[in-house]
Order: sequence, then C-alpha cells, then structure tokens
Amino acid sequence: MKINMGWKFVMAAGILALAGFFSEAGAFQVQTNDESAVRVDVKPIQLTAGKPAVFEVRLNTHSVNLDYDLEKISLLQDERGKQYQALNWDGSPPGGHHRGGKLEFPKLEGSPQSIKLIIRDVSGVSERIFEWKLGGKS
Repeated sequence: MKINMGWKFVMAAGILALAGFFSEAGAFQVQTNDESAVRVDVKPIQLTAGKPAVFEVRLNTHSVNLDYDLEKISLLQDERGKQYQALNWDGSPPGGHHRGGKLEFPKLEGSPQSIKLIIRDVSGVSERIFEWKLGGKS
C-alpha cells in the first residue's frame, strides 16, 4: 500500500505534537533555587503576550514547614519594570514539606523580551529570582 507524502507529514506532525515537541512549555528550562533548606523548582508553562502567564512551581524540604501563600508572595516582572501580581495558585495547600502546583498571573502586556518570577520570603531568603528570555526561549 502506498501512502502519499502529504499523509506521511500529517501523521509525523501528529506524533510529534503528541510527544510535546510543539508545545511552548517544552522550550523553557526548569530553574532551581536551593537556598536555606528549601529547594524551589520553576518551569514556565505559558509565557505568551496576551495570555495569562502560568508556571509550574515545586517546593521541597526536609526541615521547614512550607506554610506560604504562593499567590501572595509571588510577583512577575518584565524588563520594562511592569509588574504582575499572581492571580491564582492551583496546587497543594500551605503546610508540609512537599508542595507543587500551577501559579497563574495576568496576561502579559506588549511583547516583553524577558520575564522574572520573584518568590519572596521563603525560609529566610528575601527573594528567589527566576528569569527567562522570551522569543529566544531560555
């Protein structure tokens, strides 16, 4: 049986899309801050102008109670100084030693070239800063 090239391309594109090769989030790297007995891992899920900014956030420790309101202590800032306050934390509640979830911010305005996620006052660390360049994806 002969399959024309158009169908082969469609099938290959579908397989790659299912594998996540075309997802925006796959283009951004996880960043880690491991200070003062708490490890914080952050990965952008969505960083597109005109859409809510969404990050996957994980906190892990063996000695500190993670009783922080991530929505209140998190701030997003672009290279022009525009700041965005977190809108929603969809994840594990305050407390315990292992937390994870999605942190959502308002739609990004304009076309920012870089973005910083700042998480404040976790285990005595005044600011944990995670930064990504947009467009070039890093």
